[in-house]
Amino acid sequence: MPPMKPLPPFRSIEAFAAAVELRSLTAAAEALGLSLPALSRRIRILEEHLGAPLLERLPRGVVPTARGAAYAAELLPALDALRQATERARQVDRRAVRISLIPTLAMTWLLPRLPGFQVAHPGIRLDLHGSADCIEPGAGVADLALRLGEGGWPGVMRVASMPLHLVVVASPDLPLDQPQDLLHLPLLGPAHRPEFWPEWARAVGIDPTLLPPVRGFDSLQMLYEAAAHGLGVAIALDQLVRPWIESGRLVAPLDHRVASSRGIHLLTGSRPAPPVRVVRDWLRAEMTRSAA
Repeated sequence: MPPMKPLPPFRSIEAFAAAVELRSLTAAAEALGLSLPALSRRIRILEEHLGAPLLERLPRGVVPTARGAAYAAELLPALDALRQATERARQVDRRAVRISLIPTLAMTWLLPRLPGFQVAHPGIRLDLHGSADCIEPGAGVADLALRLGEGGWPGVMRVASMPLHLVVVASPDLPLDQPQDLLHLPLLGPAHRPEFWPEWARAVGIDPTLLPPVRGFDSLQMLYEAAAHGLGVAIALDQLVRPWIESGRLVAPLDHRVASSRGIHLLTGSRPAPPVRVVRDWLRAEMTRSAA
């Protein structure tokens, strides 16, 4: 038997597939929870492996090249078949409902609410899948997804949204009394959401171009921990940073709470099973209470 040729990295395949399906590098990076440079690197690795460009960059979005379109035509059905085979192999308990969400949201928002759900619905088990990857709820990986973004995910149903607000947080030992102090302090932010600092700055009357360079972190939990250890001032989502503030490790010294253009969105497939509908309705009610 001749030696098998190595396949390209699956992450590169996944990045290319998301870009083709969404027709946008920015949207694909958001769906996968990646920064735009990280997504571009993954696609470039695939192009180098295949020896040809796969995407054509346009002023607004991307389209596959002839080689990329031919590759995607065979690749996308194969990915769907892989998801379906994985689902069959799981042999999932019909009473288990799988929720995909970013780890920080699971830790700070969902987990504290689970005891109440278990008391009300002892026959349903919730399995949490910590990930920001682009998924299709109901297609095998998860039954429901909670995602951070503007809400434009094709092929899925958005059944609830929870608005978020941006706040500036820092260690209690860091001197921060007014917004202008930020021009002379190290700034921290989420690498996959570089727009958060400019969005907040414009809302409070600061020219975003005057802000110092922002040090990016791949996860919100790392970001808030870095701020708690005094590495700088972080831009945070108030609903997710509350445990750090309530413990006293972080403070929000500026009286400026800015509504974000992003929110937490509850996504589901088109035909959820009865246990999934129970969890969906419970999550929707919890999101409504959190937004009140």
